[in-house]
Amino acid sequence: MTRLFSGVLCFCAALLTAGLFLLPASVSGKDAELKFDGRPKVGEPYVISVNTRQVRTYRMKLVGIDNPPRRRETHEIHAVGELVYQSLDPLVVQFKVEVLSQTVDGVKTDYAPLAGMTAIIRSSGVNLRDIPLGTDEDAAESVLGGGSAAASDTKKKTTKEIREMLPGARRLIASMFSAPLDRPDEYLGKSRKVKPGEKWTASAKPMLEAIKANGLELAEDKVTATATYNNTSKFYEGNILAQNVFFLAESANIPGYDFKLEVHFQFPDDGDDPPFRVERSATEVVNRAIPEGVPGFSGAVMDCVTHDDSLLILVRKALMKEKKKNWFLDLFD
Repeated sequence: MTRLFSGVLCFCAALLTAGLFLLPASVSGKDAELKFDGRPKVGEPYVISVNTRQVRTYRMKLVGIDNPPRRRETHEIHAVGELVYQSLDPLVVQFKVEVLSQTVDGVKTDYAPLAGMTAIIRSSGVNLRDIPLGTDEDAAESVLGGGSAAASDTKKKTTKEIREMLPGARRLIASMFSAPLDRPDEYLGKSRKVKPGEKWTASAKPMLEAIKANGLELAEDKVTATATYNNTSKFYEGNILAQNVFFLAESANIPGYDFKLEVHFQFPDDGDDPPFRVERSATEVVNRAIPEGVPGFSGAVMDCVTHDDSLLILVRKALMKEKKKNWFLDLFD
């Protein structure tokens, strides 16, 4: 069975592309009017930071063997840049790279030479011709600049490095924005007036449909989903008031399959922007028995456990008090 959470950022990116926001006039300790069908502002720049870590473990349980063989895979992504929504339907976004790196099974690839590149990402993935840097000498020179003979040698070396990096970078960027459009209001409802600490039943239908698309049809009572409003807090050096909502979805009593998804949202208290912080943790367990009759594997079971952690930050630059050179680092001070 194909795993439910097929993309590293599937749930977060889906929420990012669709957007959530809260209505103003929410005060600590009092009722808050929450609305979940907002959209990002087309044409305005957003600061975006993505950090993800996925760990997948395969284990073969063999009869009579106490220490079963196992395989472990890890994949980490760190990306920072500027995001501009050019269109919401169809989805078209412009991503200017500040920082981009990935680590696969402990081996890190740092795409630092690509800083300053701009990629156009469409709902069908990255259009390769829309990533200009490194496609020819003129494009490279326009970014790297001219200068002395030594500088020219450095430019040629860097241009070659960029060209070698582009295929992997394109795939990486595409994976960051590859989730299909998702509507948060399909999970949380259109709007809700709630008190701090109040919990309500969220919809599991989108998850059931995703599980069905991957080959496993479940009854509605096999998945539960709830949301909880956790009052206000401060964000970005205390300059932005945040509203906190926790989302939990988990399976129940499904032979050979189990998952749990936890998402912590921080929404702007005023305005119609998407949530500016989404922290996600997801675990999926798939058990598959080896078919009877396979020599040496009678009664054996293959386990696949996948755990995803991700942190997405998305802040409209106009909300930030200063446009510092290292504005993206301020979010982590």
